[in-house]
Amino acid sequence: MASHKPKLVIGITIGGSVPLIRGQARYFSEQGYDVYLMAPDEPKSRAYCEREGCTLLPVTIERYISPVKDIFTIFEIFRKLISLRPQIVNVGTPKMGLLGTIGAWLARVPNRIYTCRGLRYEHEKGSQGKILRTTEKIAGALAHRVICISPSVASKAIEHGVFRPDKVRVIGQGSSNGLDLHRFSPDQVDSQAQARLRTELQLEGCFVYGFVGRLVDRKGINELFAAFKRIFEQRPDTRLILVGKADKSQLQYPEIVAEIEQHPGVLWVGWQDDIPLFMSIFDVFVMPAWWEGFGNTYLEAAAMGKAVIGSQGTGCQD
Repeated sequence: MASHKPKLVIGITIGGSVPLIRGQARYFSEQGYDVYLMAPDEPKSRAYCEREGCTLLPVTIERYISPVKDIFTIFEIFRKLISLRPQIVNVGTPKMGLLGTIGAWLARVPNRIYTCRGLRYEHEKGSQGKILRTTEKIAGALAHRVICISPSVASKAIEHGVFRPDKVRVIGQGSSNGLDLHRFSPDQVDSQAQARLRTELQLEGCFVYGFVGRLVDRKGINELFAAFKRIFEQRPDTRLILVGKADKSQLQYPEIVAEIEQHPGVLWVGWQDDIPLFMSIFDVFVMPAWWEGFGNTYLEAAAMGKAVIGSQGTGCQD
């Protein structure tokens, strides 16, 4: 027997982005919607659907610009939406934001929402910057509503003429997807695990700066490393812990990765699942990002009781 519940489709570009929508499918299911996740058929996408009680609507999508494949993806999205006939489509992350709004517009979905998680074009120059700004304009033009996850993203996009002011909404004071104050609490960190980690990293008597995020230009990794090198020359008892993976495709000077690995004061631990444990051994959290959608890690570090050094970039200032 066919369900008479209204249908809601949430779209993301990659399975790895499910933390950005954690809890949303379950919430809307409890509100009486049939919820679908439009995303690539990947382990993280499937796990999300199983955990949240929604249905996977698999699509093939390239993360980066690929004109021919992108056209095929638009028509794949169009066909699936025509078949499903949802009442609402909410797409986020840049690539799905573009292709998803086009596909939903073609399918005449009556309520099209684009969740803007940052202005990807901000640090790009030349033709690449123009292309990325244009893709944001298209997504905004084809959506009925644009949810900007921070006030500064909204104001900057309106200032740049990317979104129409009457379409833009900011929920509360801005948020990417809320903050888990139970997880990011110093009281939840195992003191023995914390002591073992400090011993393993040889931090006895050291003042620790910490960073969590991808090692890419826009996260301020170049500025952070340059500043720490100057500090270390004067205070060799300082350490910089970097938690995250490097993406050399987004580094203007990829050789910085080798320099980081060789520096005696830098401890690059790669990506870690237990972020609160690593934050618990920081004295100060530092991320001089050029821009963010919303500075989640600033709030997570603050929730852990850490001093924070950030920036006034878009999304960071919020």
